[in-house]
Amino acid sequence: MKTRTLSLVLLAPALMLVLLAGCRSNAQEAPVSAPVPVRTAPVSRETRALPIRTSGRLAPKAETRLSFKTSGLIDRFFVDEGDRVRAGRLLARLDLSEIDAQVRQARSAFDKAERDVARMEALFRDSVATLEQLQNTRTARDVAASALEIARFNRRHSEIRAATEGRVLRRLAETGELVTPGQTVLVVGGVKDWVVRAGLADRDVVRLHLGDRAAFRFDAFPDRTFSGRVSEIAEAADPMTGTFEVEVTVEDPEQRLKSGFVAHLDVFPSAGETFSLIPVEALVEADGEHGLVYVFDDATNRVRRQSVRIARLLGDTLAVRTGLERFGAVITEGAAYLNDGDLVRVVASR
Repeated sequence: MKTRTLSLVLLAPALMLVLLAGCRSNAQEAPVSAPVPVRTAPVSRETRALPIRTSGRLAPKAETRLSFKTSGLIDRFFVDEGDRVRAGRLLARLDLSEIDAQVRQARSAFDKAERDVARMEALFRDSVATLEQLQNTRTARDVAASALEIARFNRRHSEIRAATEGRVLRRLAETGELVTPGQTVLVVGGVKDWVVRAGLADRDVVRLHLGDRAAFRFDAFPDRTFSGRVSEIAEAADPMTGTFEVEVTVEDPEQRLKSGFVAHLDVFPSAGETFSLIPVEALVEADGEHGLVYVFDDATNRVRRQSVRIARLLGDTLAVRTGLERFGAVITEGAAYLNDGDLVRVVASR
């Protein structure tokens, strides 16, 4: 037993030497990964005013929702949808039977109050009536005069007349229908000034200024481009959509335009923004405005996986808003075979 133990002890150092030699041999035989051949392209920085692309709807600049002051039955409409109207034209009227009766009632009450004042003044001069009685009758006359004025006002606003020249866009009631005070029955829009209203995200609306140029097309006129200028920019977001409404005034309106046309809109900010421009083939992954590219470090000949924020695709060039400010080149070919930190060999720069 002692002899066998001694033999193992003597053999152990030799066995370790053999194992170490084998490891050293394997290490020497392990292949070193060769650099991945790639092509690169430079990152250029330019200041451009990229257009903001969105869609909106055409509408008259002045759009008036017309209603009656009082409730009642609609006696008659004098216009239909699409009719062009001039300022002051009678558009609709209520049945005036009840309203005229109210005017007559108020007139009779006022006439009686006037007679009461005349009689009381005579009695006061003869010292038969007191000053308080005279003052009370005068107050009653003033109240009756106010009631008559209200009745006449309601009578005037039991008819709807056009405030300005325009076109009837919608008729929301019919003859014989009972309407309530303030219920919209007609919508009239102007015919001279047209606007396109669109909702923009906060990142876009901050780039705009009043007077910025815009160009747009309508599906109804696919071969014609209309021009306009930004005339209004909302100061608060729409609580329903979270967007800011921008109004663009149409500079060359024509008679065939109709409210509700869908406009495909390009708005050109007057202030430019600085972007990094790279070939579109440098983009490895993209999800909305977020993308991934490989950037090249010529000092180490290694690549780095870099996140970028995409602004716009300009033909075969990609405008990048952020992510490439500190880098000079990106990988355009061979990126599919790369991992972060890989050693590369530039075959030829683009």
